[in-house]
Parts: sequence; C-alpha cells; structure tokens
Amino acid sequence: MDFSTELKKISKFITDKLSGKDAVIGVSGGVDSALVLSILSKTLPKDKVHAFFLPDSNTPRSDLDDVEKLSGATGIEIETINIGPVAESFRSLLSIEDRGAFGNVKSRTRMVILYYFANIYRGMVVGTTNRTEYLIGYYTKFGDGACDMEPIMHLYKHDVWEMASFMKVPDSIIKKKPSAGLWADQTDEEEIGMSYSDLDKILEDVFDLKIRSLTQKHRKVEEMHENSEHKRKLPDFIDEEENKIR
Repeated sequence: MDFSTELKKISKFITDKLSGKDAVIGVSGGVDSALVLSILSKTLPKDKVHAFFLPDSNTPRSDLDDVEKLSGATGIEIETINIGPVAESFRSLLSIEDRGAFGNVKSRTRMVILYYFANIYRGMVVGTTNRTEYLIGYYTKFGDGACDMEPIMHLYKHDVWEMASFMKVPDSIIKKKPSAGLWADQTDEEEIGMSYSDLDKILEDVFDLKIRSLTQKHRKVEEMHENSEHKRKLPDFIDEEENKIR
C-alpha cells in the first residue's frame, strides 16, 4: 500500500466530511486512535482538532505516558478527563455486576462526553474503528461505534500498524498489545480468541476473495460477523410504501 497516496485520500475524505467544522476525537493510547489523530494533525489546523483522553480506574499508567508522547508527536493538545466517577455512579445506580455490560457503559459514557464537546465546538466526532473490528463487530454499539465519520474503516489492523509506522506514531503505541481497556488486563486477541494476523487473513479470504468456511477459524469469524450484523445496520422500521420491515 502506498501510504502517501492513502494519507491524501483519507485527508480529503476528512475535509470533505467536516466541511469546515472542527474535529472531536477520543484517544486511548492505542494504535487506531493514534493513527487517526496523526492524520488529523496533518490535515487540519491544530486549533480545529479537539482530542480527549478519557481514562478510568482500570487505565494503566502506560496509556497516559503514550498519550503524552502522541501529543508531543502530533503537536495537538490532548485533554484528560477521568470518567471513573461517572462510570461508578452508573455501577452503583444500576447495581452492575456483569463485567462486559459495565465495559459497554464506560464506552458509551466516553461517547456522551465526545458528543458534548462536538456540541460545544460545533464540530463532528471522528471515529477510530478499523475494518477488522467493523467486520466482526468488535466495538460497542452507541459507544466507540458512534461517530460522524470513520476515516480508517477500510484499513485492516495490519494496515493500521503499517500506516502508523509511516506516520511516525510513537513505537510504544505501535508495539503494545491491543486492548479496548474496558477492564483490567483485557487484551483484544485474548477476547477475540485469535491473533490479529490470523483474523486479518481470514477476513481477507471471506470478504475480499469470497472464500468461505475453509477451517474452523473461518467458521468462527463468519459467525462473529453474522452475530454482529445488528451493529452495522440502521434500526429496523416498517416501510409503509413497501409494507415490510426494513
């Protein structure tokens, strides 16, 4: 992949979609948000980009360190807002015990904050989901899946790592184990049940080469895609003209 051409293409997409508005983005210390922020820093004036780091009590210190490195590398100030007190209020109010459900609450809390700032700055929220996550539904519906545009949704995870290196994202971010950070010691690959390397190869088989059900892993990935289809669709409604649910 020619990343110089790719940068121009993504930059044009962003500027076309923003149409003069400011960009609001949440950064986590992970490679996906780091790549998108790096692209924004090359695309827009610095004062048109509003970046936020939204940690909680489970967020490791290394993520904060990496966010500081990213700020230095991009020249964009990243504001830190600890969502812990808000998340714990939800946990107490709803008596939340399920770890996954609480992780989704935290993800949606972050998006509430980003859209608050989009209101304040009259801007748009820029998403950070890649193609790998999108195809298997590895994101929170109305959480990190909520945004106004997705600049890297056409890039598989391995493309993200390669482009991040091209964009000179700090090495500590590129080399860290991917994690959604929704609970302590969580990693993407452990939760998904396979490496991103294997996952990307299978997704390319299934969605690019149209080769299906070669192995048990292929069937597992196909099932993840099918089970998460609701995340990739608008809500169903009754179409009175065609008399059917759409």
